[in-house]
Amino acid sequence: MKMFRFAACSVAALIAPVAAAAQDSYQWLEAPQDARALEWAKKETQDTQARIGKMPGHDAIEAELKTLLAAGDPPPDYQLMGQVALRFQRSVAHPHGVLSVGTRGDDGIATDWREVLDVDALRKAEGSAYELHFGGAPNCAPPEYTRCILSLSPEGGDEVELREFDLTTGAFVQGGFRTPASRAFAAWLDRDRLLIEHSAGDAPKLPTGWPANVAIWTRGTPLAAAKTVYSAQPTDALMALSVTGEGKDRVGIITRAIDYSTFEHLVVRSDGRLETTPVPAKVKMSLGTVGGGKLFVQLAEPATVDGRVFPAESVVAYDTRASVPAAKRLSLVYTPGDGDFLSDPFAGMAPGRSTLKMILTKRGVQRVATATATADGWTIADAAAEPVGTSVAFAGVDPASDVAIMKRAGYLVPNRLELVGGAKGPATLYSEKPVFDASRFVVELKTATSKDGTLVDYYLLRPRELASPGKTPLLMTGYGAFGISLAPEYLGYSVGGKSLVPWLTRGGAFALPLIRGGGDRGAAWHQAAIREKRQNSYDDFAAVTEDLIASGLTSPKHIGVFGSSNGGLLAAVMGTQRPDLYGAIVSDVPLTDLVRMPFMGMGAAWVNEYGDANDPAMRSVLESYSPYQRVAAGKAYPPFLISVATSDNRVGPGHARKLAAKLKDAGASVYYLEDQEGGHGVSDPLSRPELMADRMTFLFTMLK
Repeated sequence: MKMFRFAACSVAALIAPVAAAAQDSYQWLEAPQDARALEWAKKETQDTQARIGKMPGHDAIEAELKTLLAAGDPPPDYQLMGQVALRFQRSVAHPHGVLSVGTRGDDGIATDWREVLDVDALRKAEGSAYELHFGGAPNCAPPEYTRCILSLSPEGGDEVELREFDLTTGAFVQGGFRTPASRAFAAWLDRDRLLIEHSAGDAPKLPTGWPANVAIWTRGTPLAAAKTVYSAQPTDALMALSVTGEGKDRVGIITRAIDYSTFEHLVVRSDGRLETTPVPAKVKMSLGTVGGGKLFVQLAEPATVDGRVFPAESVVAYDTRASVPAAKRLSLVYTPGDGDFLSDPFAGMAPGRSTLKMILTKRGVQRVATATATADGWTIADAAAEPVGTSVAFAGVDPASDVAIMKRAGYLVPNRLELVGGAKGPATLYSEKPVFDASRFVVELKTATSKDGTLVDYYLLRPRELASPGKTPLLMTGYGAFGISLAPEYLGYSVGGKSLVPWLTRGGAFALPLIRGGGDRGAAWHQAAIREKRQNSYDDFAAVTEDLIASGLTSPKHIGVFGSSNGGLLAAVMGTQRPDLYGAIVSDVPLTDLVRMPFMGMGAAWVNEYGDANDPAMRSVLESYSPYQRVAAGKAYPPFLISVATSDNRVGPGHARKLAAKLKDAGASVYYLEDQEGGHGVSDPLSRPELMADRMTFLFTMLK
């Protein structure tokens, strides 16, 4: 395992006040690059690797996983821009990916792919452990789309170098746009100007470590000379940038996150003028969905604008074109009803030139609705519902058309990428081959009753024939925060990728509870588990666990919980709050100390979601579930495996280190793995198959 290749790492400023009483004896583990903390992490990691390496079946599991990874590459990522297509493909031979460019034909498919950047070769040539952040909206200059801004992260953290790249020559542009590593984001206003924010050097920063200023940067001028067009308030969480429109109507959009539930949207005109918008502030966390010269948001609560009432959960559009009268810019696109919700704030909407495609969810079952702009408003067309256990998501849009990339997958349905919205109907971009026999398994959508009587749906993937009823090894995961929902996927990141295959083929089952805090039933489902109501998430998860036990499928000593990020917090809470229900806990890149959260990573951004420890009443709530605070000597805990990256500057490695140290000192069985690289996505099977093999060996051993 490529652990502890020590290198310098830029760490965002950690400010945000917290009560002095929050100091503790493990606080020295919080600083990511502190020499003493690194030495502790190195020793614990080496010890864990040695212990897991001696467990039965470890070598066989690692060999099987490497064979599975070599048998087929993961689904590629695509971006579409008019006649240009970009493809980013990772593989065992190129774990950090190859970027290719192609020209799209009449059917929208590109076939003449040409490699332009090998990230693994770049890492070797420049001696820097780069990872390319690829995905989301295309970041290439219209109308040719041949000059792009690439985001290269040293060691995989959230800080990136922005570098201008020429798709025609396959090389970085000499003297082109380039920034030092920092939290940096940019979008093209035109071929020679970027809308940009960055935290490099002495640039103003927010308490979260994010940039405080947005500027227009003109080609050929130094970054320091970029003209500031907007400055955030000192208490803001962050700002997001996007662009929409064409020619003289092209504008920038600044989404100002006052907190993670309150947003202001501003328009930056081509000449740098800043305009406020009447878009309601209480919207779901999409950070700006744009297309066709419009900004789309979904309301988290009812809003009244100029006498017009917009219901909660409605999708509204704001037309940014200056030629449209101000009174007609805001329009109602769609209001879900009859139990429907738009559950995914990031991949649930695909805007085009004249349409908006939306993924609707009703109690775990999805379908796609398409809204089309007309002279009289918007018309809605529905597609058929997807089968239980199958999900769809939008994996990209074309800013020059109404075409989108739709991903369809499920626990038993291999990934398929299609172009939808074109004149010739859907066209297949990619179709994955199955890697296990789906006929041996069944997917069910079931319901449990939580502590307060709330019905909680959950997916169950299990063997069709149970070898040992009541003893089936069961792996559970979840998220439950920020309105983010997990959906069924084919060996995706949230289930450990292909490392789940050995689990399934050896008779294991898998469950995903749709707990409160997510967005599965709209904004109210999210709000039902924030701040002082956070315990609802954990009660929901426990209720599903108890339902699975009562069904005769399994028993506590055979149940493991895996979670990443807030899901890592969820796993750690379940292991410390309900140790009687679980036989093993895997907590990946977790939050664990909710009291000192503002001092680590960008934790100051999440105070609105979790609560402010400086408020005595809220601190009492945080301490009632915060895993680090709950650990007590003499209490029996299930074995814990905790994983993180030193370079994770989103959550910060301090949370993982402190929980591991405190659990260990309390007498618990603790396994700890810290990689220097990987950032918040350290659990990547392609880059770290050894880490995933260690994880699965741990689970097999502990859950029998």
